[in-house]
Amino acid sequence: MHVALFTDFHPATLGGIQTSVNALRRGLERAGHRVTVFAAPTPESTEPDPDLVVLSALAGVRVNGFAMVLPTPDNTRRIDAAFADRGPIDIVHLQTTYGVAIAGLRAARRHGIPVVQTVHSRDDSFIQHTSPTPYLSALAVRLLHGRFVPHRKTLSHSAESRTARQAWHTMVNHARAADRVIVPTEHFADRFRAHGLDRPIRVISNGIDDELLDMARSARPATASTPTAAPLRVLWCGRLSPEKRILDAIEAVRRTPGCTLDVYGTGDQEAAARAAIVAGGLADRVRLHGGVPQLDCLTAMAAHDVLLFPSSGFDTQGMALLEAVAMGLPVVYCDPDLAETVPPGGGVRTRDPSVASIAAALRDLVADPAQLIPMRKALSEYADTALQSRLIAQVTAEYAELTAARGADRAASLAGIPTAPGRLPLLGHSLAALRGALPFVASLAEIGPIVRIYLGPRPAYVLTTPELIREVGFGDAGSFHRDELRDAMHEVIRGASNVLSGTPHEVRRRMIAPALRQRRLAEYTAVAADLANAWADALPADRPLNLVDEAHRLVLDTISATLFTADFGADAKREVRANVPWLLGQVIQRAALPQAVQRLRVVANRRFAAKSAALRTQIAAVVAEYRRADRDFHDVLSALVRHTDPDTGARLSDEEIVDELILMLAAGVGSTASIMAWVWHETMRNRDIGDELRRELDDFVGAGPVRPDHLVALPYLRLVVLETLRFWGPWVSTQTADGPVTLGGVTLPDGATVVYSPYLVHHTERYYPAPETFDPDRWFAGRVEEIDKKAILPFGVGARHCPGNNFAVMTITLATAALFARWRPEPDPGYRVRPTTLDFVPSPSKLPVVLHRR
Repeated sequence: MHVALFTDFHPATLGGIQTSVNALRRGLERAGHRVTVFAAPTPESTEPDPDLVVLSALAGVRVNGFAMVLPTPDNTRRIDAAFADRGPIDIVHLQTTYGVAIAGLRAARRHGIPVVQTVHSRDDSFIQHTSPTPYLSALAVRLLHGRFVPHRKTLSHSAESRTARQAWHTMVNHARAADRVIVPTEHFADRFRAHGLDRPIRVISNGIDDELLDMARSARPATASTPTAAPLRVLWCGRLSPEKRILDAIEAVRRTPGCTLDVYGTGDQEAAARAAIVAGGLADRVRLHGGVPQLDCLTAMAAHDVLLFPSSGFDTQGMALLEAVAMGLPVVYCDPDLAETVPPGGGVRTRDPSVASIAAALRDLVADPAQLIPMRKALSEYADTALQSRLIAQVTAEYAELTAARGADRAASLAGIPTAPGRLPLLGHSLAALRGALPFVASLAEIGPIVRIYLGPRPAYVLTTPELIREVGFGDAGSFHRDELRDAMHEVIRGASNVLSGTPHEVRRRMIAPALRQRRLAEYTAVAADLANAWADALPADRPLNLVDEAHRLVLDTISATLFTADFGADAKREVRANVPWLLGQVIQRAALPQAVQRLRVVANRRFAAKSAALRTQIAAVVAEYRRADRDFHDVLSALVRHTDPDTGARLSDEEIVDELILMLAAGVGSTASIMAWVWHETMRNRDIGDELRRELDDFVGAGPVRPDHLVALPYLRLVVLETLRFWGPWVSTQTADGPVTLGGVTLPDGATVVYSPYLVHHTERYYPAPETFDPDRWFAGRVEEIDKKAILPFGVGARHCPGNNFAVMTITLATAALFARWRPEPDPGYRVRPTTLDFVPSPSKLPVVLHRR
């Protein structure tokens, strides 16, 4: 591969990032890859480097001693020319978050090259320690960065200063712009996650160049492992700057008779360090050696007893720590997070970061230098863990994964679409889809934007991005039909709007729309509120109850009552309660199983046909009675029976009305009841959410009853419902190509089955930070802006958007308010709630509770 490294620090300058980048470069080159480095200029560079491209800096402007580069038109031309002359470039790997890295990011996007971002440093702590005006500096960096890289306005909340928050805005938004993020330690990765980074994060340690380490070890004296009696030889390797705490190190040594300190490094506090040495009378004990090459530091480690590393709250890993471990040099350090880098038993962590604690640790080693012997022995077991040759494979694996995904993105034929793992002979992925549907579909997002699965021997193509899903929903990709779903349910639903396509679908949607308009919805809301109150009042106290059954019962009653309110609908309601849930579960199985297997289910098929016929007969009888009555009962069936299309003069036939009524019932039982049960489950499972909801209900509902106007008076309940719709959204929807269709540059043939899963999109970190966390607050104003609106899919999109979405949310909201205003459900602690996928929306297996009156 050809890798372009972008860094704001010239490779010839000294520092931990420079050391890490140089080691990475040499490791890649030794592994057979080509590397081109793009960097800021520096006067220290005297040797020509044919694989180094130096960008132009702002004249006379230096920040912390380094040149400042911006993504100017001149630098854009330089980068594009280098890409053209040296290309093709396979990966752009950014090593910083400043001007050179921004220019590299923009170049990668121009040329369609995958981007890896390695984040080395805590910019928040660096600015806090080094700038005379930290907040203004952090704000200026954020604003400047935001001119070139898109920024989300909000950031996950953390306990930190306003300076740190501005810096984290820059760091997180820069990382969000990459395709893959690498950090050197797990604790640093956790900080990014806590700040809402929604990109894949890989923890890969920095490395040490093998050749340099071999040279340093070969020069190590034979007595290096034996501590001297006195003085204790203390070593400093690093920048002389406030965040590294060089002055505190010198003061700790001053307080510790019997030790010396050799300082390798340079920086802004070099003059202050010299002054401290003079003021403390330490000229014979503390020596400043200035900036030296990495090899000199490694060699010095062989001649010292301990490395002093007092940095706290700044270093993410510390190259000097890695080098000390590799050279077997014990470490005295302050930051608990750095225990991830220092092996157990390989050093001493001070009680706290204070000078007094550092001095106490040094005095303890002066008094008993024999402690260093087991430390060196412990370090010897980890001596080679940071060899660049051992780590380079992890980095190149990330490169390979991204370039492979890029190839899939660019595939122009079916052959370029990846197939999901786990395909079985004859059955394909059907068993995986039936046994573990949710983890199966969620796993597909990382494979590619389009993933091939097999339903038996037949391929189907899963769309994993909202952009592709919208191409289907809005007809941009071509025409689709739902004949396969129609075949799976034809005995029970023969031609409802969910299986129609093209003009018939448009006409049918227009014909049923009056039944779901706002005026009608207001009438249904009053009915739903009365039913919710009556249901909640009748619930039994202090004995076991399954709330999943209650959700189905209440939703069926609510939908039945709004579908047909006339007295002669009673028999149909009983038929609905008895058969619709089972029929709906069978539809999912019939659609997923291969035809050959489906035909073998003789008993189930006969039962399905019989129950379907009985249900249709009962509902058809009610439709006929409504036609004979010829009046408005203020329900759905009245609206359907009496409506005439103004454009065509057409009216729905009895068979068509039966189809639409059963579809509405199925949607209620299969979707509304399931989401309702999940709302209750999440409210019970998350104590803080339950407490907040009860406070809101106490303020606005009290002991009840719930009224229609409460729908707009319960904003927190609305957030809980929205988050439930995200977290437990539909897991599968299918359509079939009606002629060749083109998605993401790939042409699928006529008859190709296209699958998409709102659940998959809703659980992809790219679209929802921390997707596995149930977090209603993500829908608050101020945070909801972070969510890509295209990725909100609980009710579908485009022509297939569910027309009953407002009815569903209304029913769920009123029922939840009625339940929790009156009752405190106590879940069975011995039962683990599991999702079942016998319907298009996952459903809780059971919700066993005991209800206690509030």
